[in-house]
Amino acid sequence: MRITNTLTGEKETFEPIHAGEVKMYVCGPTVYGLTHIGNFRPVVFFNVVRNYLERKGFKVTYVSNFTDVDDKIINKAREQEISASEVSEKYTEEFIKDVESLGIRRPDKAPKVTEFIPQIIDFIAGLVKNGSAYVAENGEVFFSVRNFQEYGKLSKKKIDDLQVGARVDPNELKRDPLDFSLWKPQKAADEPAWESPWGPGRPGWHIECSAMAMQYCGETFDIHGGGMDLIHPHHENEIAQSEGLTGKPFVRYWMHNNLLTMESEKMSKSLGNIFLTRDFVKKHSAETLKFMLLSGHYRSPIDFSEKHIRDVDAALHRIYSARLKCESFPTEDLAPGGEGSTEENKLVAFSKEFPKLWQDAMDDDFNTAKAAGYLFEYVRAVNAYLDRKKFKPNEKALELCQNFVAALEDYSSVMNVLGENSETFLQSLRLRYLAANGISEATVLEKIAQRREARQSKDFSRADALRDELLEKGVEVRDAGDVSTWDIVISPKA
Repeated sequence: MRITNTLTGEKETFEPIHAGEVKMYVCGPTVYGLTHIGNFRPVVFFNVVRNYLERKGFKVTYVSNFTDVDDKIINKAREQEISASEVSEKYTEEFIKDVESLGIRRPDKAPKVTEFIPQIIDFIAGLVKNGSAYVAENGEVFFSVRNFQEYGKLSKKKIDDLQVGARVDPNELKRDPLDFSLWKPQKAADEPAWESPWGPGRPGWHIECSAMAMQYCGETFDIHGGGMDLIHPHHENEIAQSEGLTGKPFVRYWMHNNLLTMESEKMSKSLGNIFLTRDFVKKHSAETLKFMLLSGHYRSPIDFSEKHIRDVDAALHRIYSARLKCESFPTEDLAPGGEGSTEENKLVAFSKEFPKLWQDAMDDDFNTAKAAGYLFEYVRAVNAYLDRKKFKPNEKALELCQNFVAALEDYSSVMNVLGENSETFLQSLRLRYLAANGISEATVLEKIAQRREARQSKDFSRADALRDELLEKGVEVRDAGDVSTWDIVISPKA
């Protein structure tokens, strides 16, 4: 198995520090508001990473934190005239609800910053003691960036080339503009504060993750993940303060997912181009969101659009329809053996190849997009075999259908998608698209009944007109002798 390591810029063979065990830390949310779908790209992806590592036989310790003390939380508390702890507790609960609505397993450990204040204070004290950090006259503690000679090795930025800006604010108390805060003194009575050797205050943003990660994963651990927008300064600063304290490499493999964008701009609350997670799930589905977030390689951006959503729903429709077809395959009165057709032989071959193909894709830097491509190929082979007019149910076909259903269950256990009941999911999808197209299921059935009468009376122009009318509403009618069935057509829209 190979992983692209942001630290080296290379795709490297994965070798955990301790054989058979993986320690993994992923930066979690700052809990000051409801999550948007962009927040969930790392949540969805790194859950898949955890699942796949477990499938490979590793014992995984997966840690993801809650930042429950922060300027944004304090500002929200002032806006709502409640305490900062009330804000963080409320939105921690709301985040967990969103995670559960997507059917995602919780991390093994989900520490909160406010539960780790003693460890954070000890961490900072160690940095002050060894000269990596200094105390300003107001009690603020800063990390001295220039004392860590390897600063910039993750982001490939040289200290002298770094510009002061973004989250690196000019501060006259700093010895250097690039130095960052480890401990912030209390400035107002409504700010959360804890006693420390430097006076009452609270942790800076970066120090919390180092302290919590080391507590559960050790001074050096296997995988640290997060969004690529955290590479600098957050993860760069984590490395500096962690290695500044221990003198040891902090993390062996750094993994960063790319962003979810809207018209090529990062999705963020500050830009106002967000789609709340719960609103998306209500309007579309949890399956749609998860499949969409896994539809591209994790290191590539995903541009969110209505067309993309329709493409994802069309893909889910194809997969679930093929699975339902196989789940509904007759088990009695079957012709013995198989038919030896070209389509059958292709399906037999691919059903044997599929498990290795998608797992090879995952072994190659967790390429979920490539794995999904093989799944689509499998679906095409199933449909090509079962949808022929001359096809007659036989024992070999039943075996191939059962193999497909089992293969999907196996795939789903890692990807955490395609685990819904086929009939229930497809009916929900149908109703959603019928509503979007301004037609009810009752109206569809009524028009199909009218069309059946027109066909029986040989009024074929009327039958064709009704078929075309339904097609304009995204409903396709299929005739098999005297029997007509229907389904939705999910066509892309610009």
